[in-house]
Amino acid sequence: MNADVLALLEARFPIPAMDYYRRIALWDAWWRGHDRTFHEFTENTVAGHSVRRQLYRMNMAKKVAEDWAALLLNDRTSVDVADPAGAAFVSRVFAETDFLRQANRLVERAFAVGTGAAILRLTGKADADGRLIASPDKMPGISFEFLDARHIVPLSVENGEITEAAFVSEAIRRGEEVVYLEIHTRAADGYVIRNEFYRFREGRIRREKNPAGCPGEIRTGSPRPLFSILTPNIVSSAEGACGLGMSVYADALDCLKGVDLAFNNFCRDIKLGGKKVFLNQTLVSRDEWGNILTPDDVAQQLFVTVGDADIAEHPMIAEHNPELRSSENAEAVQCQLNYLSFRCGLGAHHYTFADTEARARLTATQYMGERQDMRQNMAKHQKNVERFLRGAVRALLWCAARVIGLPVDEACDIRIRFDDAYFTDTESQRERDLRELAAGVLTAEEYRCKWIGVTGEIGGIAEAGVTGDAAETGEKGGGGDA
Repeated sequence: MNADVLALLEARFPIPAMDYYRRIALWDAWWRGHDRTFHEFTENTVAGHSVRRQLYRMNMAKKVAEDWAALLLNDRTSVDVADPAGAAFVSRVFAETDFLRQANRLVERAFAVGTGAAILRLTGKADADGRLIASPDKMPGISFEFLDARHIVPLSVENGEITEAAFVSEAIRRGEEVVYLEIHTRAADGYVIRNEFYRFREGRIRREKNPAGCPGEIRTGSPRPLFSILTPNIVSSAEGACGLGMSVYADALDCLKGVDLAFNNFCRDIKLGGKKVFLNQTLVSRDEWGNILTPDDVAQQLFVTVGDADIAEHPMIAEHNPELRSSENAEAVQCQLNYLSFRCGLGAHHYTFADTEARARLTATQYMGERQDMRQNMAKHQKNVERFLRGAVRALLWCAARVIGLPVDEACDIRIRFDDAYFTDTESQRERDLRELAAGVLTAEEYRCKWIGVTGEIGGIAEAGVTGDAAETGEKGGGGDA
C-alpha cells in the first residue's frame, strides 16, 4: 500500500500494527530477492571512484516459500463435500474461479509475508435492506479475491483470529490507479460488507461512485465471515501483530544473508579466477594509428632479445592462475543452505548438493528419518491450510443456500485431503496392502479405489478416486469447524 492509501486507512480505522507492516515490507523485499540495505554496497575502483554494486544472490526466500506452497497445496490436494448438491456447486465455482491454483499462489505469498486472505465477492442487485437479490435462475456474480498481508487491515481480533477486517485492492484502470476498499464488520443480524472505490487524480485520492453491480452496502445475514485467513502455523515473535501472521523465514533473515554472502564469494572467485597473462613491454608493438598490438594479435612467433637479461631468470611472458577455491566455496554455500532449511522448518538437508552419490545410497528408512522435522512442521501447517480451505468452502455453501436458494446442506461434512507422497514409501505401502488384500483385511473395491483411482463412496462422502499417497483430515458431526 502506498502512503496515500495508508493515510486514508489511518483516518478511517485505528491501525495499531503500523510497525508490523514495516516488517512485512522487509519480508516482501527478501521474497523479491532484493533488500537494498543488504544487497547493495559501495566499492572503490582503481581510479578512486565510488561505484554502487550488488551482491550475487540466490533468492532463497522465494524458494522456501515456493517449496512450502508445493508441499501444502498442490494438484493432489482435494476438497470433498458430503452433500452432492453442495459438492457440485463448490466444484463448479472452484473451476470457474481457478480457486486451487490461485490458492497455491496465496500459500506462497502467505508464507513469505505472514498472512493471506481469500475473499468471496458477490456482485448483483441489492434490495432496500442491502440484501442481494438472487435466485437459482439468476445467480449473483461469484468470484474470489486473493490478497496478502500488505492489503489486509485487521479491525477486530478474537483469540488470535481476525474476525473483522478491511481489504485493500489496487488496480490500474485506463491509466489511472483505483483503490477498492472492502470492509467486513459484524452486526446483530450477521456480517455487513461495505464497498468503497477511490481514484488517484492530480496527486490526491478521491472517492468514486461504485461501479454497476457493486452495492455500497451488503447485509449478508451470515454469522460467518465471507473471507478466510491463512497464516503459517507459527507464533509471531514480534509485538503488534494484531492477528497477522509471521513469515516462515522471519527468524531466519541472518541465514538468508549467510547464503547470499557465501554465494557472492563463490561467484566473485569465479569472476576473478580467470587466467592472467603478463607480457614484457618489449614484446608489445603499435600500429600506425598507435593501437597496441600483442604477439597473439599478429600471430608472431619469432622474437629477438637485446641485452644481457637471462630469459630463463626473467621470462618475457608470465601467467597467473588464481585459485577458484570451488570446494571451500561450495562447502560454505552448502552449510548456509543447511542452516536456512533447518531454521525454516524444512529440515537440515532439504537443499543438498554435496555428496550426491552417498545420499543416493540412503535407504528409504534413513531418507524418511532425515525428513522427520519437515514432516512434523508440515502436519502443523496443514491445520491452518485446512482451516483456510474449509472457511472458503463454508462461505460458498452459505451463499448457495441462503443467497441463491439452492437445496444445499451448508452444515454438511467437509473433508480435506493433502498430498503425502513426498514422505510415503509407495512400494512398501502397496506391498502391505496386497498382503492385507490376500488376508481379507482389505476388500478388492477398497484396493482399487486407493491404488487405481476408481470412483467409490466411503463414509457417505462422494469422492473422485484419490491415490493412497494422500493424507486426509475430516470434519465430523455437523457444521462446527475444527
